[in-house]
Amino acid sequence: MAPTLVYFPIAGRGELSRLIAKVGGIDIEEAPRLPDGHNASDYGSTGSLPVLIDDDLKINESGAIEVYFSLIAPKYADLTAKQQAKDAQLSHLKETYMASIGKVIFSMTKEERASGAKKEEVKVVRSKYYSVLEKILPEDGYINQLEYPTPADLAIVNICDAYMPFGCAYKHAGVDLSADYPKIHSHSERTKLDPDVAKAIEGSTSMRASFPGF
Repeated sequence: MAPTLVYFPIAGRGELSRLIAKVGGIDIEEAPRLPDGHNASDYGSTGSLPVLIDDDLKINESGAIEVYFSLIAPKYADLTAKQQAKDAQLSHLKETYMASIGKVIFSMTKEERASGAKKEEVKVVRSKYYSVLEKILPEDGYINQLEYPTPADLAIVNICDAYMPFGCAYKHAGVDLSADYPKIHSHSERTKLDPDVAKAIEGSTSMRASFPGF
């Protein structure tokens, strides 16, 4: 049985796991909710998603799922420990940015979203983190200096292209990554030219999906 990722049909905390699986050569199944008879506590979760089921393995935490997929993906089988650490670093940076941006976006009422409230709060988060990310990315090529992108590069695509919550926040605050952070934007665009990445994004129904009202 293929590993099953349990998560909502949006990008959020599940999209990088999806990208790593698709680009890395893992066939996975998806479900929007836990199987009947399963409790979130069985996975170490107090109720939040995503969680992963792979035979007798039951885990929560998006970072753990991303690392697991990275380790079992055929395409990434030959990565060194240092390359795997770099992939994990960018995965965790993505999660940090998502939590900070999501805190602003999901705290707003429908009226606040419609009026453009808290734009500056989004920009503060962007300025705090993205200027640092801009400095550590290569001018060309991929992060692990291979001929193909690894999960670290996919994390940049996630940050730039996933609508929930990143794209939603950029739209709300009028953020233009290509103008403000050209290296981040260029790295994402370069990574998306890889045939496997392009195919994964083209077939994704969650990358640009949104919650109602967002």
